Amino acid sequence: MSLGKRHIGRRVAGVGVATALMMLGFAAPASAAATVTAVAPTSGPVDCVVTITGTGFTDFTEAQQSLDFVGPLTGTGDDLNVADADWFANSATEILAVVPAVVAGTSYSVVLTDPTGGTSTGTFLGVDGTLGAGGCAPTIASFTPACASPGSTVVITGTNLLDADLDGGTVGFNPYTPTGAGQPGNATHLVPDVDTTTSLSVIVPTGTADGRIQVTTDVDTDPNTVGTQGVFSATNFLVPPPDCIPAGGNTHARSVSFKITKAGKASGAVKSTEDPAFTDCVAAVPVKIQRKTNSGWKTVGKATTTDAGKYTKKVKNPKGKQKFRALAPKVSLGDPVTDVCSKAKSATRKV
Repeated sequence: MSLGKRHIGRRVAGVGVATALMMLGFAAPASAAATVTAVAPTSGPVDCVVTITGTGFTDFTEAQQSLDFVGPLTGTGDDLNVADADWFANSATEILAVVPAVVAGTSYSVVLTDPTGGTSTGTFLGVDGTLGAGGCAPTIASFTPACASPGSTVVITGTNLLDADLDGGTVGFNPYTPTGAGQPGNATHLVPDVDTTTSLSVIVPTGTADGRIQVTTDVDTDPNTVGTQGVFSATNFLVPPPDCIPAGGNTHARSVSFKITKAGKASGAVKSTEDPAFTDCVAAVPVKIQRKTNSGWKTVGKATTTDAGKYTKKVKNPKGKQKFRALAPKVSLGDPVTDVCSKAKSATRKV
């Protein structure tokens, strides 16, 4: 959900509750002071997005609350207020907030104050954003599926994945673009409302090639240099066709029979060895007829199975004793891939 929508929803809810209480002649229930117990990450520069955990975050409306990074000096001279537009309570126990203009090397206590007060055991250390991102650097832990066609949805998991506008960071696929959402290689977010600090849902752009996925946020130290900005996934995202297998793909076992006459007529059948049989790995699949040579197995004919898995193929049979076999190569099904038919080899036959 976008920050604007979140704020509107919260304000409407707060006004509705207050109005209902007034109409019924009841006073608002007593509340304990809001308590901040932790801040994550614990260090970073201005514009880092942090998750604040604690209690009592929704006991009062936003207009009655103040979120502050309280500095170590006596008094308020080094205290920093977070603007209303830069924070939001997801729930009674979690706040998303954009770090204000912290001073590098200064440790701040993060406090949510309401009419009942506020306490904090959560701290945040300011760092120099030109030198590094501290604990606020984006990371990619995984993505799923591992391969897909342009237009498909990919979910990326990691940490620190939101920009300072509380929307998802820029996601780049190969080929990469230095900056600018919507540029070639940069993905469109599926629905910005579903992006979080730990998860992004994006649509694979047209023209994507095999390569690592990149996430760039506002805390990156060099946003204009491809290869050093943001963070890259450890493994490549693959684009079909023909041979990528995404997470969750099922491999189905099968067998292939083979016989050949002296005239070179090869025949046999591909069968599923699963119970129940997985027929998609039997019908209309390729089969290679191979002959043994001094340098290995050479394909001398190709066939496609019938709906029942049967195949026939006439191949040239050189003079003298020869060894032949049938091979059903591994086949990927679906776009993106959802099932994989395993490779199968027949017994060797002499002619």
